[in-house]
Amino acid sequence: MLNEVRELIIVTVQRSLPEPQASLLLGMMIGVKSSIPPDFYEALRVTGTIHVVVVSGYNITVLVSALAKVLGFLSLKIRFFLTTLAIIFYVLLVGGDPPVVRAAIMGVIALLATVLGRQKDALRALFLTAAVMLIIKPRWLGELSFQLSFLATLGLIIFCPILDRFLPGKGMPLRDELVTTLSAQVLVWPLIAYAFAQVSLLSPLVNSVVSWVVPVSTILGLVATILAMSISRINWLIMLPVNLLLTYFVNAVDFFASIRLGFFEVLPFSVLALVFYYLVLGGGLWFLSQLSLRKQKIA
Repeated sequence: MLNEVRELIIVTVQRSLPEPQASLLLGMMIGVKSSIPPDFYEALRVTGTIHVVVVSGYNITVLVSALAKVLGFLSLKIRFFLTTLAIIFYVLLVGGDPPVVRAAIMGVIALLATVLGRQKDALRALFLTAAVMLIIKPRWLGELSFQLSFLATLGLIIFCPILDRFLPGKGMPLRDELVTTLSAQVLVWPLIAYAFAQVSLLSPLVNSVVSWVVPVSTILGLVATILAMSISRINWLIMLPVNLLLTYFVNAVDFFASIRLGFFEVLPFSVLALVFYYLVLGGGLWFLSQLSLRKQKIA
């Protein structure tokens, strides 16, 4: 049944939108990227935005946030039950890849903590989630998708508060998006360089410019797709707002890809160099935390 629903979504979107907008939306919603035109796929790769067409924990976050607003009039226990069912259905629909499963478990843990009235500890929840996943499937530890998902989430938890404190321009457009992107990139970029032998220095900038489109397009796209399934005669009109958002995304990515500034192919390096980067970064964070504790004691 879920396979049939998935195929119906694909057919409806492909009939309602031009390319590459149709493939972009399918990638955002259900992770289908096989139909992306090669030139646009290359543009996504060069600009470091290829993650947009891969279903990840971000999709679960968008789903939970949207349901929290829609179901706000219900009690916490009912919201928890309905949201958990929606998460399970979505995970089954898009497939149980490690980033999606990790985010699903973290989402349920966060919801349960809210229902029980306990303060949420994101770092503890992340490590608990990783432990549960590796107990279920130990081989996930060696998969790149699991590693990238874990490191990106860890970077968001650790570095978002630090960068938000020190980065100037609070209240300016796209500042929050830049803080979020840089926080994830701090831990992710060395692994990407090691795995793919490439680095995109433009990635934080491009992601800051287009990241706001992703949650809006995902939710709006899901609603519009459901409507287009029922009213096929005017599906292009129903999809028009989504099409405008996706066209902005495509044009922005194509523009930055045409520049190719800041995109480098890197020479292969050893795992020891990768470990050394994380050790130095971890040591620096530990030193700063100890320095902050000393200052607090003196004060």
